[in-house]
Order: sequence, then C-alpha cells, then structure tokens
Amino acid sequence: MTEDRMRLLLDKVADLRSLADALELAAELLKGTDRKVASSEKTMPPAIDEVREEASINGMERAPSLTEVRAVLADQSRDGHTARIKKLLEKYGAPRLSEVDPVHYRDLLDEGRCLGATREDIELALAEKEALRSEFPPVFEHHHATSLADLNEEYYPSFLRDIRRLGNG
Repeated sequence: MTEDRMRLLLDKVADLRSLADALELAAELLKGTDRKVASSEKTMPPAIDEVREEASINGMERAPSLTEVRAVLADQSRDGHTARIKKLLEKYGAPRLSEVDPVHYRDLLDEGRCLGATREDIELALAEKEALRSEFPPVFEHHHATSLADLNEEYYPSFLRDIRRLGNG
C-alpha cells in the first residue's frame, strides 16, 4: 500500500471515530427525553432565544432547563465540537449531561454557545465591551493570562463567556 493511500485510510478512520463520538454524545444528550411526536411543533420546546427573550421581558432571568442546555450542546456536537463538549462536561463534574448539577446549567449553556470561539470572536467582544475595559484584568487573570496574546486557546470559550457577561449584573 502506498503512503498516500495509507494516509487517506488513516484520515477516513479518524473521520469515522469523530462521527462515532458525535453519535455517542448525541445519544447521551437525547437519552431520557420524551419526544412522542418529534415532528410536531407543539411538543417541541421553544427556541432558546425565544425563551431568553420571554424571561427578559418578564424582568427575570430564569435558570435554563436541561432541555435547553441539551439543545445547544447537540447543535455544537453536530458542528464538530464533541470532544470539547466532553471536556466541558468533565469541567462541571460529570461524564454526561444528565449528571451535571443544575446549578451549573447557566454557565454550561453560555460556555457551550462559545465553543469554537476564535481570537477574532474575542477581539470583537472586547471591542464591544470597551467601556468596561477596567474590568478586563480580573477576567484575564482568572484565565491565567495578562493579555490576549498569552491567553491559552483552550480558555477561549470560557473567556468569551465571561467577557460577554461583563456589565450584565
């Protein structure tokens, strides 16, 4: 077998493993959900943005539900972030979503939305929060950095989450 064919075969094996990981995570995320009629809009939960808007209109930010967190993480898994989701769940002390303490749902949801964050995303968020520049140093320190230049890429999602929360109470 030529080296090119071997490399192609190894790439395909890696793709299959990634797909298997994504399917496994999706199965875990869907485990325990009651979807009697998946195609019926009446049985599906409202979109997360709609729920957040409604909560904001009522003047109270309610804690997200397991279903809302599961929906965001399932979307991120489909986008190829399965390994990062597993690490994120471990960060919150559980091997699977159903075992995460509900007190962590808000952080998990917000950080899950930031998976795949790039340096450009962070630069944009910092620019949007420029008026709060004096609050940046503690966020950098919390993520073991003094500036964006020395921020470890593994901390991008949680850093972006924290920057976006500045000034939101």
